[in-house]
Amino acid sequence: MFRAKASAGLLRRAALIFLPLALASVGIMVLLYRAQSETSLSITQATEQKSVEVAQQRFVATLATVISDIRYLSHDPTLRRWLADDNAVTWRDVGDEYLAFVATKGLYDKVRFIDLTGRERVRANWNGGDPIRVPVEELQDKGVRYFVRETLKLQAGDIYVSPFDLNVEHDKVEEPLNPAIRVSTLVYDPSGLPRGMIVLNYLGRRILDRIQLMATPGRDEIWLLNDAGYWLLGPSRDVEWSFMYPDREQHRLETLYPDAWTQLQNGPASGQFATPAGLFTYAKLTRELSGAASGGAIDADSRPLRLPGWTLVAFMSQAALDADLAPLRQRLSLAGAVLLMLFAVASWFLALYWEERRAAEEQTTALNQRLARDNAELDAVNRELESFSYSVSHDLRAPLRAIDGFSQALNEDYADRLDAEGLGYLRRVRQAAQRMGMLIDDLLRLAHVTRSEVVREEVDLTDMADKVLQELQRMQPERHVDATIAPGLKVQADGRLMRVVLDNLLGNAWKFTGRRDPARIELGIETVDGERAYFVRDNGAGFDMAYASKLFGAFQRLHDATDFPGTGVGLATVQRVIRKHGGRIWAHARPDQGATFYFTL
Repeated sequence: MFRAKASAGLLRRAALIFLPLALASVGIMVLLYRAQSETSLSITQATEQKSVEVAQQRFVATLATVISDIRYLSHDPTLRRWLADDNAVTWRDVGDEYLAFVATKGLYDKVRFIDLTGRERVRANWNGGDPIRVPVEELQDKGVRYFVRETLKLQAGDIYVSPFDLNVEHDKVEEPLNPAIRVSTLVYDPSGLPRGMIVLNYLGRRILDRIQLMATPGRDEIWLLNDAGYWLLGPSRDVEWSFMYPDREQHRLETLYPDAWTQLQNGPASGQFATPAGLFTYAKLTRELSGAASGGAIDADSRPLRLPGWTLVAFMSQAALDADLAPLRQRLSLAGAVLLMLFAVASWFLALYWEERRAAEEQTTALNQRLARDNAELDAVNRELESFSYSVSHDLRAPLRAIDGFSQALNEDYADRLDAEGLGYLRRVRQAAQRMGMLIDDLLRLAHVTRSEVVREEVDLTDMADKVLQELQRMQPERHVDATIAPGLKVQADGRLMRVVLDNLLGNAWKFTGRRDPARIELGIETVDGERAYFVRDNGAGFDMAYASKLFGAFQRLHDATDFPGTGVGLATVQRVIRKHGGRIWAHARPDQGATFYFTL
């Protein structure tokens, strides 16, 4: 049951961690997608605008070339000679001139001279790349054609540019389709009278193909529309030139894209807009081509050239726009999925960590409560022990004092009545009583150290050690001890307890060097295993390291009491003081070669 609750709690905690992270990551991915999609759209818009701009430049440059060519032909000396002297020779010369022109330029399907009645007088055909001069018997009457009538309305020096349409021969659309723009101008004789017109049929497929190159297959399309919205260059060949076929007149922009047609009609000369169908970028080819725009083909002081209404359109469907963003969506989706997986794993481990931490905190709290209870019980026991210790001390001291006192009285008052053996027994009784008193004092000191709290302050071990040695010297003034104390030994410790440490360590050194002359005792500091260690070194009796494990036990002695008196409690007391300070104590010694006691704080 507990495990089920813990598992449910773990899942709930993991979900609480995961959900905000997941929402944040999704939000970030959405913002990144929007920012990058806007950047991508801006690049696409700029690219489409550039495509339309380049297509417009190509179209205008082509028209400028055609205008330049017709101006040249209208002032051709060969034509002038024929107009001045109409005979077979001069007529043939004009035909040869036109034939060479068609072959050299490669831009025109037909070059012809038509008189004022609309009758073709001279004509050279491109003929699919094999130029020919049309025989007289095949020349046609074009008087009813719109471009003839429009040309006859021109003033001197003006040029007529026809709409873009398909070539018609004998009242039928020529197959294969032959798109053409007819450019014409009136020709005058030396007396200033109009004699006819020159008409150039520009091979329109060339400019359409050049414009088509601006499109990226499978991505966007380049269209050319006439003023009625019919496609001259469109999304498919099925909808192109529909105005030339009565049964296909419904194929126009207004029918398929009414919103786009409205915006094109009402918009400025160039622009860009989006509809549900996609992105439209357009440029309306001006109806008047001035000298600057014509690249110098039209004189700056001449009237602008009037053009039909044509519009270039770059179209990118919404599907293509979405396809452009597909790699971005895939990358962000993959990154988002990986991020969510990482967040899920991280959330699970964080929840597991917090769950384990919570359990550990609960366990720690329970242990602390138990420890507090144990400490309270220990304090109570210590108080009882202290009370017992003092009670025992008091109760034992009285009979010990009595034994020591009466023993002394016997020795002083009845020594003459006791033999040597009796006096020896009496001396042993008194020594045992005194040793018992010392043992009681050491036990009370050990108990006091065990209960004492450490109050840290700055303690000058150098000064403290000097005072301890001075007291020892006063007790045994006859001894000569060579003592060396390192200067500046200051520590953060409990001063009362450190006095206990030095009393015992220096006292032992003083005691165990009693048979050395000279005796040497040193207090200093060394670095042991990267740690500052204080030491008390002597050249006394030393001890066998085989018994070092018993050194700090209570009542443990490594020397006979007759040689070196003591209770065996001092080093146990020192060890407890050092441990209370968070340190450790150890020793190195050899029999009869002295000992060194190290301690850290």
